[in-house]
Amino acid sequence: MAHPGELLSYAFEVLNAREIEYQTGSGIEQNFHEVAAIASVITGKHLTARDVAVVMHCVKLIRSKADPGKLDNYVDGMNYWAIAGCFSDIPPVPAPRAKSAGNGAQAPVMNP
Repeated sequence: MAHPGELLSYAFEVLNAREIEYQTGSGIEQNFHEVAAIASVITGKHLTARDVAVVMHCVKLIRSKADPGKLDNYVDGMNYWAIAGCFSDIPPVPAPRAKSAGNGAQAPVMNP
């Protein structure tokens, strides 16, 4: 069984790779705003960039139900959820905490 941190690290790598691969010149933030604008015209309802990211996350949830062993569903789902968070009114992400010296604490281990 993979450790959740490994999945999160992989999701971060994929996010960066896809941003380069699908480069449109306007960046990921602008892409979601443009999708929201188009979807708003089609639906006749005001949709935000966050709404788009949440819907895309939901797509990945449904796909993971149909194919629970497909890594892409989880990786993309994590990234869409993170993107939705970036479009929300959340406080700035805190800096990582430094490890305490000599306390012997270790990261949790997931057992299969």
